[in-house]
Amino acid sequence: MKAGIAWIAIGSNIPSRTANLERLRQALQSDGVRIEASSSVIVTRPSGFTRQEDFHNQVLRMRAPEPWTPRRWLQHCKKAELLAGRRESFRWGPRRADADILLLGEHGEVEVHQEDLTIPHLALATRPYLTRLLVELGFSELIHPR
Repeated sequence: MKAGIAWIAIGSNIPSRTANLERLRQALQSDGVRIEASSSVIVTRPSGFTRQEDFHNQVLRMRAPEPWTPRRWLQHCKKAELLAGRRESFRWGPRRADADILLLGEHGEVEVHQEDLTIPHLALATRPYLTRLLVELGFSELIHPR
């Protein structure tokens, strides 16, 4: 199944977090993709490895020029992370640029269950702030991961 809309969570916890998020937003707006709406930016504690700086987080509603496969959305996010300065780290480690697909489709109707990609994103069940940021963008039909 393809989707023209993606709900993307972005984050950074390496200074300068505000500038890092701006670079990531710019990098995500390539290949004809545009940001339709942006939530507020909030500060959250790190998950997993907690001995690191707090994160600045935001959720974006993005539109591709035509419907894309989930794999293409993932590749787009990974490319944007690299362009925004992401470097390999350890799991749950500090990140200059992080872009995760939360939901795909106008109403979050696209589901993916693969080894390296799960949509809806599993973090929706454990990080309530993501739900709050989605609601800020007008997403009221939240589908929780199964």
